[in-house]
Amino acid sequence: MNKITEILLQKIAEKNSIIEQWFAEKFNQNPALIYNSVDLRRSDFKIAPVDTNCFPAGFNNLSSTSKELAKKIAGGFLQSNFPHAKNILLVPENHTQNLRYLENVRNLCEILSDKHQVKIGSLIEDLSEVTQIDLQNGHFIELHPITKKGDKIVAADFVADLVITNNDLTSGVPQIFKDITQPIIPNVELGWHRRVKSHHFAIYNQLVAELCAKIDLDPWLISAIDSECHDIDFKEQVGLEPLAKMVDETIAKIADKYQQYGVAEKPYCYVKADHGTYGMAVWPVESGEDVLHINKKERNKMNMLKGSVQNTSVLIQEGVKTCDKINHEIAEPMIYLINGQVIGNLFRVNNSRDDKTNLNSAGATFFDLTELSDDQIELGAEKSEIIKIYSLIARLAALAAAVENQQIQ
Repeated sequence: MNKITEILLQKIAEKNSIIEQWFAEKFNQNPALIYNSVDLRRSDFKIAPVDTNCFPAGFNNLSSTSKELAKKIAGGFLQSNFPHAKNILLVPENHTQNLRYLENVRNLCEILSDKHQVKIGSLIEDLSEVTQIDLQNGHFIELHPITKKGDKIVAADFVADLVITNNDLTSGVPQIFKDITQPIIPNVELGWHRRVKSHHFAIYNQLVAELCAKIDLDPWLISAIDSECHDIDFKEQVGLEPLAKMVDETIAKIADKYQQYGVAEKPYCYVKADHGTYGMAVWPVESGEDVLHINKKERNKMNMLKGSVQNTSVLIQEGVKTCDKINHEIAEPMIYLINGQVIGNLFRVNNSRDDKTNLNSAGATFFDLTELSDDQIELGAEKSEIIKIYSLIARLAALAAAVENQQIQ
């Protein structure tokens, strides 16, 4: 079969007007979130999103070029949706020791501050005064304690017209967010206390099927086969038999597609926490036997999520090897969007991992495509072409998140 990059570039060239009209209609019905990031995996024969974030970190990895585009699109989003908002309260995670994450917060402030006044409101319970945290290169941020005054969140005398969260709310919706009149975006019900990956990808797959019918493309080429399993206790090894059965069934479906397309590889899949992010509780397996013989290390890894939340439900997702490389090292694209529009094509590189495994772990480094030369990249197409493919897949994932948001309104 032809390489997936060749197939998609031909479809984009031939069917561009159909594709763009479809996206315009869909986003008109389902307005895009303020931001998303989408992790992609590309093999020679397919490309698929494997994670879609509604409270993305990583804005610190944007180049100056990408950051300027982000400012422009964010400004347009805020003007269209919140034209009277002047004061913005950005509420981040409580990661005061994670300097990379705090650099992300600083960059978000810079993007949002182009035409607005932005302050960082912290959810840290014992924060009683404005606290400065020093970052690299002489940069710093200020965390402001927030309180509720009547039906509004305030930081001292700063009254926000709009609250923007960069906190994935794994542990639930904070009390201070309840019963307030200020708009909060993204919707707090998109936090990981409620949101599940299996539902997101069910929506994504429906959208892909609809678009692919219009452009004559097999949906499998831009999606991953998946299933879900619940009522698991990894620590006590409860529910592993049903999980093993689902893994074998999922791998059998992948094997059928491999046979259809003449793919001479051994299929595998990931078992992932259905709630959660940060690369936690992600486990590659090749058969149900791997599940039944899970070792203590893997049980502990799969048992807990961020904030000591127990993991009891999983997504079983088709594994897609990555053949992308940056500086000859294994890489995976991370596409950043604001208002459903791509503002950055980033890459996660991790030379301690192989092409089958999740690269979101210690030792990862990050690159922005705008700062890479042609001789640094092995992406299956030229820079000007590959970004068209990234945009297609990432916008589909962002649209799926927008549909999720509409469903919980």
